[in-house]
Amino acid sequence: LVSVNLIKVYGAIIVGRPGTPGFADPVNIGLALATVAFTVGFARVLTGTLGQLSVMLGLLAGAVVGAAIGAMSFDGVLPGPLLTRPTLFPFGTPTFDLIAAIPLLIFSVISMAEATGQTIAVAEVVGKEINPRDVVPRTIRGDALMSLIGGLLGTSLIITSGENIGIVRATGIKSRYVTATAGVILIAIALFAPLGRLANAIPAAVVGGTAMIVFAIIGTMGIDMLRRVDLRGHANMFILASALTMGLLPIVVPGLYSKFPSNLQILLGNGLAMGVLTAVLMNILFHHVGSKTSS
Repeated sequence: LVSVNLIKVYGAIIVGRPGTPGFADPVNIGLALATVAFTVGFARVLTGTLGQLSVMLGLLAGAVVGAAIGAMSFDGVLPGPLLTRPTLFPFGTPTFDLIAAIPLLIFSVISMAEATGQTIAVAEVVGKEINPRDVVPRTIRGDALMSLIGGLLGTSLIITSGENIGIVRATGIKSRYVTATAGVILIAIALFAPLGRLANAIPAAVVGGTAMIVFAIIGTMGIDMLRRVDLRGHANMFILASALTMGLLPIVVPGLYSKFPSNLQILLGNGLAMGVLTAVLMNILFHHVGSKTSS
């Protein structure tokens, strides 16, 4: 569900918004497909360290092609300040509004479900056995702490990023020190304004093409995890089918719940949350309610 949802999001970034002049531009679609082809090609022919960098090399190759065909402009890279710094309370002094906080609380619960699946997936990728009851709460507390700090600087809620799972799987690099170093580099890029403007100059189609191949890797990981589940059983088959139904509906049919109350739309319209919630409820129904079905 994470994979399908994210591919849909970045697919929309590639084709653009319906009704706009650049919607479904063949150039953008071709650029995205070329980026995917470069990434797969590098993964096939390169070995060792270079093979681990196939995603980044595919992104760079796509950017070069974009620059060659005029889809990438460097005009806005050099003009402007050299350094930028975050602003404390950019939207003014915080005030507490219970009504406004309710949708965010619902979104936080949804994010917890997402963090649970992604934490377990990361453990699967790195080959580490974990106790979800111990590790998942720590992950969520870390997200909450970063959301609090980020809120002081004007950012939205900080949640675990699904694309990181695909990157770890694609590169085979599982060191936490590499992850920490990447975080430091991202902070440096954010503070050194020209680098941020250069990253922003990369065509959206290139970014979308790279993202889609990474998110598709997440999907293959999910399929691999499902292989360990005995789907020949009546209960497991219906649990999975129900979760996929409720999870995929809001993803593949946008606006399905548009006539529902806005607070319900936040939950019902989130495919991942509905899939997880449905799976939990169906698991209780088939495995914990009634002795006959449990046996």
